[in-house]
Amino acid sequence: MVEKTINKMIHTKELALNSDDYCPKCKGKKSMMINILGNMRKVPVLCKCEKEKYEKQRMIDENTEKIYKLERLREHSLMDECFKSCTFENWKHDKNSQNMYRIGINYCDRWQEMKKKNMGFTFWGPPGTGKTYLSFCIANRLLQNYVPVIAISTINIINRIYDSYKRYGQQGEVQIINSLKNASLLILDDLGAEYTSKAGKEKQIIYSILDARYRDKKPVIVTTNLNLKQLKEKLRGNDRIDRTYDRLLELAPPIEIKGISKRVAEGKEKTQILKTLL
Repeated sequence: MVEKTINKMIHTKELALNSDDYCPKCKGKKSMMINILGNMRKVPVLCKCEKEKYEKQRMIDENTEKIYKLERLREHSLMDECFKSCTFENWKHDKNSQNMYRIGINYCDRWQEMKKKNMGFTFWGPPGTGKTYLSFCIANRLLQNYVPVIAISTINIINRIYDSYKRYGQQGEVQIINSLKNASLLILDDLGAEYTSKAGKEKQIIYSILDARYRDKKPVIVTTNLNLKQLKEKLRGNDRIDRTYDRLLELAPPIEIKGISKRVAEGKEKTQILKTLL
């Protein structure tokens, strides 16, 4: 009996934690002692930095799966080669664009907070002032961090839904809107440019998309060339109720993007080049 007790004490001492059982980086335990049926056993555990590494990889794997599920919408999206070139690294800094740049960078840096608060934007202003470019820069920065993002115009998403009616009927609309749930951020470009029929079906689709984002607590960034008064009128239902506009402002507070049209400026520059060729 005494011999067994001595052997047990020796065995327990051999199993005692030593320097190799502690992480040299965070100083947390990499092993711990547990009692299994009266016998002490040393088992591996994750230290703080290993837990963080595991959690980060789990999030990347989860988001990569969501990005994969969004691939079916890619062909109808705006995420082409031009989209990929819209980055903060390629940003053309001038006095008119600095505030836009700061908004975009801060939004990406505080993404987890923005996501938690379901915070997006409605960028509105004249054509060519950089609203789409800014939203695409945000998208690409988040995509670099494995955040699932889809950027699509209202015209394309409505046409995609109309095409789905031919094969799936009304269920096609439900499937497409549900597929958008895989996007942690939805960028809806050029809202208000879509054709609106007398029946107002397009307005119902836009409301369904925005309402789904609201209920899933997932942000949306919207761009529009309309001013807020025009946008409100454009989205107003046939019953004259502003449910879509109100939902939009709740999800994505408006930010006016001012400045001269970059497209007009580039057009003038090319005109000057053309004159030298004639």
